[in-house]
Amino acid sequence: MRIALVSAHTHPFALGLRYLSAYLKSMGHAVELLLMGSRCDTTRPDYAPAVVADFLACVRTCDLVGVSLLTNNFHRAAFLTGEIRRAGIRVPILWGGTHPTVAPEESLALADAVCIGEGEEPLLQLVERMDAGHDPAGIAGFWFAAGGAFGNAAEIRNPLPPLAADLDDLPFPDWDLQTHWVAGRDGLARARPGNLRGALTTLRVITTRGCPFRCTFCNNAALQKIHAGVGPWMRTRSLANVLAELRQALACFPTIRAINFVDDLFFVRTVEEIEQFAAEYNRHVRLPLQLDAFPNTVSERKVAALAKVPLELISMGIESASADTLSNIYRRPTAPRRIAAAIDILARQRVPAEYHYIVSNPYEPERNVIETMRFIAAHHRGRAVLRVFPLMFYPGTPLYERARADGLIGTRDSAAYDYMGSGALQFARHDYLAVWLRLVLNLRNLGVPRALCQRVVDFATSRPVRALLDRKWFCPAVFLVYQAGRKLIRNFVYQPFVRPLKYLRQWRPARPRAGAGTPRRWSTPAENRAARRRRAG
Repeated sequence: MRIALVSAHTHPFALGLRYLSAYLKSMGHAVELLLMGSRCDTTRPDYAPAVVADFLACVRTCDLVGVSLLTNNFHRAAFLTGEIRRAGIRVPILWGGTHPTVAPEESLALADAVCIGEGEEPLLQLVERMDAGHDPAGIAGFWFAAGGAFGNAAEIRNPLPPLAADLDDLPFPDWDLQTHWVAGRDGLARARPGNLRGALTTLRVITTRGCPFRCTFCNNAALQKIHAGVGPWMRTRSLANVLAELRQALACFPTIRAINFVDDLFFVRTVEEIEQFAAEYNRHVRLPLQLDAFPNTVSERKVAALAKVPLELISMGIESASADTLSNIYRRPTAPRRIAAAIDILARQRVPAEYHYIVSNPYEPERNVIETMRFIAAHHRGRAVLRVFPLMFYPGTPLYERARADGLIGTRDSAAYDYMGSGALQFARHDYLAVWLRLVLNLRNLGVPRALCQRVVDFATSRPVRALLDRKWFCPAVFLVYQAGRKLIRNFVYQPFVRPLKYLRQWRPARPRAGAGTPRRWSTPAENRAARRRRAG
């Protein structure tokens, strides 16, 4: 069989799809990866006609097309699926990923089948049954549309299979660029480090699957509910397995300049594990490391151990500093004092930090937002990267269900489909207090004294000021000023002065690493599995 796995994600990282590709290849199947990303941060398809033509030429000779998507990739996935149909190509189309898992009915209206949950074993069974000419309709983890390309007359909804118990048994993500294609300006081009938008400059790595927390705004709450009863949801890879992946990637791609652990819960590991990892990382990798943290899992010893590696960034979701919002709206088991302690630890250890907040929540009373603003004025320390996101109601989350029941949204929150998770347009959706919260954050980031920041909060929340400024015109006006300032800085400061320096730094000769030699090809999943058996035996 010839299988095309299509990434509808904006950026060509596509780690979930790379795991699927590696798993299928390890079992002897031919897979091509089509990275149909966008040329800019948009949720809409912006493909040139030549890209669409090349895409259709690729899938025309395939026996199965699998499309991976998040909610904000829905429009691109729908467009690509529609183009296949309009071209008269009668290939079965399968959708998978987070969005089809949490919104299977909506996805099944467009695809022939939907994979719900983790897809390695279900997809392998589907491919093998199709290859043998057998009916795939009973495979656990799949829903099949009525009258679709798989031949079933009625809709079929199968239960979920058990979750993968040992993540070390999975092959490393597929980075065999000889079978990968990237959407460009003039069509699909063979993947190479230079056209993967930094994917092989900063290597993204998943070290865990699942999350023990059930925050009401997060897809994880929906995923936990869907996967109830099919095995432990929170699973970790061994650190030896993670380091083996890093060593292989660095041997193959000298372009890699940094490592990013993209899962939220690296810090769930014990102090001893993290200390051992830091020692091994310094011995074998020693590249700038980026990772995420949950405030409850941050401790002095863990951060101190990681501070010994070239730590480039620790990103931490704060979301709110109101005890009422955290406990009663977000169901997030984090006390404000614990957040303050985590900020203090990162500051004491002098590690670069990034903090995330959620604003413009219709369920959050204004007094809670003001409480968060005062927390920021009192507790933020040092410079940090700041991310402020308007709340979005993602399908299947508890807040989505609440908003639907209350009539705040219809069958979908269009913002979750139409906006990226970051970008300037997010600022346009801020409300009055959100604008001021962002301002206080930036003032503290610039080192403005706490007392002065508290006076800014007093000013912004005073009755006369609110009577004057809290109007419909205020947020659009601030957004226009922000956009104009951003454009001026980009054109007259960043482009002529900062970007050339960053370019020179990025392409400086890499320091030799232990064991580094001539770059080798990316090992096949079967070779990796054989090597693991040799080490074990």
